[in-house]
Amino acid sequence: MDPALEEGEMTRFRSYPRRAYVKLMRGWLRRNVKLLAGFAGVAVALLAIETVVILVVLPDTSFRTWLLGATQATIVAIGLYLVHSTFLVREREAIWQLRGAWGEEATRDELRRAKRKRVVWGWIDSIEFQAGDLDHLVLPRNGGFVVIDSKWRSDGADAIEMAASARRARLRAEGLTRTLLKSERGSHRAKGNTVSVIPLVVIWGPAQHQVPDGCHVEGVDFIRGRALVSWLEAVRGSEVDRAAAKEALALLRQFRGRASEGKPSIPTSGRSAAQA
Repeated sequence: MDPALEEGEMTRFRSYPRRAYVKLMRGWLRRNVKLLAGFAGVAVALLAIETVVILVVLPDTSFRTWLLGATQATIVAIGLYLVHSTFLVREREAIWQLRGAWGEEATRDELRRAKRKRVVWGWIDSIEFQAGDLDHLVLPRNGGFVVIDSKWRSDGADAIEMAASARRARLRAEGLTRTLLKSERGSHRAKGNTVSVIPLVVIWGPAQHQVPDGCHVEGVDFIRGRALVSWLEAVRGSEVDRAAAKEALALLRQFRGRASEGKPSIPTSGRSAAQA
């Protein structure tokens, strides 16, 4: 398989909610140094007590060594768990970002499966704009682009809001693809051949079991996470050849890289890109 078409397996771009989550945690840790010092002090005291007890009570055997290590590891794990739980409780936005990261990462796993099955040429994760971002912009082998909003939900109470978000993502994706992927073959420039973008909401978490087959909300398809590959297989449209797909994905990766550096200028190319 052409390595230029590989996307997702070796990307250095973490999802936007994952980056936001890490940023929130770093800020919370800086603001709560005294609390962390208290957690650390308790952990050190417990480690010291359990070490003395085990060394005094048990004979010098391999079992004592194993028990000492296992107990110390358990105390450290419990301490880290308590710190993380306290962070989630005190930083309300963190759980939303974490759930968003779970959804995007689960979708990325399904896109890898679609790639292995030769359903899609590739995709680009986490394309940022000054206002908003695109979770995943997918290039199937047949049809136009698919812009995916990944959602981790306990219920579908905000389905209309999710559909509105997906429509906004489609508008961003259409603007980006029409600018980046316009045909540039001189006298052979295609006339009236626009790039189509299909919006899709992929639901993960408990709410995915409530999504019926063929679900549409406000003109947007909603599907269960595990149904993504089969949904992509059913996309029909003009076939996209390998050369066009390679260039399209390269241009989109270039744009994403510049956007992540705070330079969201649009790259150009002397060759034609994928048209849908």
